[in-house]
Amino acid sequence: MISSDILNPLITSAFTKQTTWLKASEQHSLDDFIETFHHTRERTQELLDGLSDTQVAFASEVHPFWSISESITHLIYSQGFYLNTLLDIATSQMPHVVEAARGFGEGAKHNIPAEALRKNLREATDQIRAAIEATRHAHDPQKTETNPFFGTCTYRTWILLLLAHEVDHLRQIAAMRSVAKMNA
Repeated sequence: MISSDILNPLITSAFTKQTTWLKASEQHSLDDFIETFHHTRERTQELLDGLSDTQVAFASEVHPFWSISESITHLIYSQGFYLNTLLDIATSQMPHVVEAARGFGEGAKHNIPAEALRKNLREATDQIRAAIEATRHAHDPQKTETNPFFGTCTYRTWILLLLAHEVDHLRQIAAMRSVAKMNA
């Protein structure tokens, strides 16, 4: 697993275009990125534990973050984009997800009950785990595609992008959990 003190600067360097996503993805093994993604998703699930419907719906006028409900529903919805991309770049017989994000911020929903968020995130986690396991050994590591936002991408680059997206929202969820527990 990649520690946050190594991963965060790597992600930041790609987000700020100090390096390309492709070069950033070459800094660690595919297995390290996958293991780190799974750990990050587990942390996201843990942050939902013990929260009420009011707390997951809480939106702060002071903090620029989405509510936890919005962050989790967006993560679940946008996961379809990454899943489909992994299937496209690999040789897998798995079906594509019908609803998948095509733009930034899609799928965010207000006021979803906490238990529904926990259930839906567990199901989404099972789905992405299955897709990763079905494709991690069924792709050509040299195969690339060009994405208008992220540049040249390999399978490993897409895993890093999935991880970076999860890390970004994990930070938001952690911040909003603290604020919501104090205010909601």
